[in-house]
Amino acid sequence: MKLVTGFDYAPYASPNSPSGGVITEIVTTVFSEMGYRVNLGYYPWNRALKRVDRLNSDATFPFAYTVDRAAKFLYSDPIHHIKLSVFQKSGSENNYSKPDDLIGLTGCEPLGYKTEVELVGLIEAKKINRFRAESVEDCLQGVASGRADFVVLSPSVAWAAANKLWKDKAKDIISEAKVPLKTSTEHLIISKKHPNGQGLITEFNATFLRLKAKGVVEGIWTRHLGKDAYPFM
Repeated sequence: MKLVTGFDYAPYASPNSPSGGVITEIVTTVFSEMGYRVNLGYYPWNRALKRVDRLNSDATFPFAYTVDRAAKFLYSDPIHHIKLSVFQKSGSENNYSKPDDLIGLTGCEPLGYKTEVELVGLIEAKKINRFRAESVEDCLQGVASGRADFVVLSPSVAWAAANKLWKDKAKDIISEAKVPLKTSTEHLIISKKHPNGQGLITEFNATFLRLKAKGVVEGIWTRHLGKDAYPFM
């Protein structure tokens, strides 16, 4: 089973995280339980999608739902429930509590990340400026330098990248809004052109559910991130 994921999504998916990240270990454990030997590759998110769309790889993860992606890909049941927060430079006067608070600001979006639906209309109306950067770290550095005013990220991803960049000074450089933008789900996805795509999704869902019922999924989460890290799933 040829799987691909991104390389800058620690602690969920990253070649620098133990076992490739918590979600990587969960997904590979599910496929191993299904009887597959897994070959895993790390690529920029857009390249991972293209590989799966072209059938160079069988599946990729973890991806949020979008209408455009759903036209081409089959989605598994959720493998992760995630909070998304607004991150700004520490000491910023732009206090976030709702999307309209971002009007007039510039946001950074890592390549391959989806634009959250709460912001799409504001961006299209040119009430929010947006630019894309190569990675999560690049967006955080953009916020720190003032090139961008905010970036929307999972707190675990943001703080893992910030701690890598600035170590114990991270919380002096960026801050997380107290009110989250939203909660979302992430999934394994397979091309609709895959000859056994629907069968793989069906078996993956059943196997994931069985391993979750046995406590295997929660055990992987807590081993990676601690006893309080397991998301509501």
